[in-house]
Amino acid sequence: MTDPEGPLARFVAGGRNVRMLIVGQLPPTLALPDLGECERVVRVAASAPADAIADPLRLPFVEALFDRVLLASPLPEARGLLRETWRLLAPAGLALFVVPARRPWQLTKQGWAGDALIEALAEGMFEVLARQVVTVPDRHHLMLAAKCDGLAPIGPTRVTTTAAATATALPCETP
Repeated sequence: MTDPEGPLARFVAGGRNVRMLIVGQLPPTLALPDLGECERVVRVAASAPADAIADPLRLPFVEALFDRVLLASPLPEARGLLRETWRLLAPAGLALFVVPARRPWQLTKQGWAGDALIEALAEGMFEVLARQVVTVPDRHHLMLAAKCDGLAPIGPTRVTTTAAATATALPCETP
């Protein structure tokens, strides 16, 4: 169950007339709210069902086409996936990363520890605006992030702290 003020709710809030890209398959217990107000929603996966079947490292879209990008992936090739997400995201756009989570002592489990994921996102030029760990039935990080491009994100900008998750904001590095 997700927090009504958490990253997922903030990601879809103010979604009127935005173009949204969804890459990968969401966990079965994590459902997106109604996206009817979006101008366009495109679902891409490595296999059906999806609007397009494509390699997530080489998506067939022009740069900065989408206002919102949701990436549901274990991030096996984090650098390439983050680079492609950054390429497709419009200036001041928002990205939501749904990534399997693991605890620091679970060294053999596939997934990311929270601090390592935040560090990978920062290296990929993303600023984390909010985070949450969803635990039913498997643990997943929900990380709401904005491009570090010097522009303010579109949509809700208030960083919240909940009992289930602590919002973390990392400053973007400037050249």
